[in-house]
Amino acid sequence: MYTKQYALQQEFPETLLRTKVTIIIPSYGKGRAMVNLVRQLARDRYRNKEIIVVLDMPDSSIVKELKKYNECRVIVNASRKGKVNALNTALKYASGDLFIFLDDDVEIEDGGFVEKVIKNMAKCDIGDIKKVIKGKGLLGNLVYIEYMTFNFASKLFHKWAKRSIAVNGAAFAVWSKALREIGLFRPVISEDLDFSIRSFLAGHRFCYIDDTFVWNHAPGGWRQWLKQRKRWAIGAAMWLREYIDPLLKALKKMPHVIIPGLILILPSIFTTLLIFLLRDNMYVKSLYLLLLTLSSIIGQFLPIASLISVNLHFMFFSQFINILIVFSVLSILYIIAARNVKMKSKFYLYPIYFLVYQPLWLTILLAGFIRVYIFKKKDVEDWVI
Repeated sequence: MYTKQYALQQEFPETLLRTKVTIIIPSYGKGRAMVNLVRQLARDRYRNKEIIVVLDMPDSSIVKELKKYNECRVIVNASRKGKVNALNTALKYASGDLFIFLDDDVEIEDGGFVEKVIKNMAKCDIGDIKKVIKGKGLLGNLVYIEYMTFNFASKLFHKWAKRSIAVNGAAFAVWSKALREIGLFRPVISEDLDFSIRSFLAGHRFCYIDDTFVWNHAPGGWRQWLKQRKRWAIGAAMWLREYIDPLLKALKKMPHVIIPGLILILPSIFTTLLIFLLRDNMYVKSLYLLLLTLSSIIGQFLPIASLISVNLHFMFFSQFINILIVFSVLSILYIIAARNVKMKSKFYLYPIYFLVYQPLWLTILLAGFIRVYIFKKKDVEDWVI
């Protein structure tokens, strides 16, 4: 008789059905969302799992709630020791064959989440789990569009290369054997980028997991978004500086993957280059470059530099032919990408996304690169490695 259990065995090899899964969640602060996440994971249909939560300076009520779940091991740090320390501490206690790493503010609605991750990991070493932004208002929708491009870029790496130079650390999976080959997380700002490039250099097979997903929350406001992006910018600059040679080699080997992915994730790079290639508004462009340099060391200049960047884009796009060609091409690419990863396009926000959001993000990113490369400053506000 073709039973439900038999169907499961047909879908999964017997060895996968015996896979021990360790889910690792680092957390700092109150962690109310994290309690909900642990509750969702405890209810997941896959039983052969353990959950390890490492908490920095938690409320006692949070610890008490977590200890209600038998699958959950709680490790408490009385002081703030940082995300990397939390990840590596959890790995010391982990006994799983497969590790799933989750940020403490993600949400999971799929009761078969773990099972689907295992299924997708059958033929790869490291996997990036699909992330969808949950957020209200203009900022939430703009970040939603941005994360759509992250997902599409991961899918490109999966389909066309089977390897990836970058994985978003909010939700990903890796086999314990692969992790042992490259070692623990290193004490850097962007530990996920560092981990994924080391996995790439080790020749690990990559997959994009999209038949399940996690909800990510957009920053609560523009101030929080700015704080996050400053950290991302400095982390990306340090990552690029350390791994510039292998990244250039990867670009040479996989231009068909990296260039389209970069265009979608950060189209403002190419529109800004086009703007500076045109020989007009040279005084404004020079002022922008000056303020960009100053903003890398004096944060008060960053809003002014961002406004000038937005103004340059408006001046460029005010020319009818430019706006028609560039906006049409980008919009078509984004709509295709959104459909490909089964997300909403939100095309009505593309003018704001291309003309305002992207130039703002690029300005912050460039300021971070100048801060790291020229002024040799690596400090990040309110962040412990």
